[in-house]
Amino acid sequence: MDKDNLEESQPQKVLGDKILGAHNNPTKDYEYVDNYEVDSDNSFLDQYYDEEEHNHKIRLEELIYSAFQESRWFPLNYKKKIPKDLVPHVFEEVLEKLEESEYSFSEKFVSICDYIGVSYIKAYEIIPIKYKEMVINELETKFNILSKKKIKRLF
Repeated sequence: MDKDNLEESQPQKVLGDKILGAHNNPTKDYEYVDNYEVDSDNSFLDQYYDEEEHNHKIRLEELIYSAFQESRWFPLNYKKKIPKDLVPHVFEEVLEKLEESEYSFSEKFVSICDYIGVSYIKAYEIIPIKYKEMVINELETKFNILSKKKIKRLF
C-alpha cells in the first residue's frame, strides 16, 4: 500500500466541538449542566461578595443620581465633562442634598467623583477646605492617619 491508500483507509479522527476544544470534548458529548444557581452557603462567596454592602452602595449611587437630576448641573454631566472650575460647586450642591443620609462623607465623596468622572486626587485638590477637613477627619477617626505621622494641625 502506498501512502495515499493508507490515509484513506484510516477513519478520520473526530476532534469534537470548537468551543470547548478537542482535548476537552473529543467525542462530541453534549451533556452540559445548565445550573446557574448561586450557592449562597459557600464560604468562598462570603469573602468576595457581601449583599448588604452591595445594596448599600447601590442606594448611594441612586441618591447621587437623583441629587444630580434635581441640581442645576444636571445638563452638564451628559453633554460633556464638567469643567474643573465648576467641580467644587457641583460637590457643594450634591453634598447639601445628601447631608441627611446615613452615608459617610468619604463614601459620598468617592461616589460623586465616580459619577462625574473626576479622579479622587483632582477632586480633593479643587474642593473647598471644609470638605478636605471632613475627609481628613474621617480618615483620622477610622485609620489614625494623622496620629501615625504625628501631625497635629490639618492646614
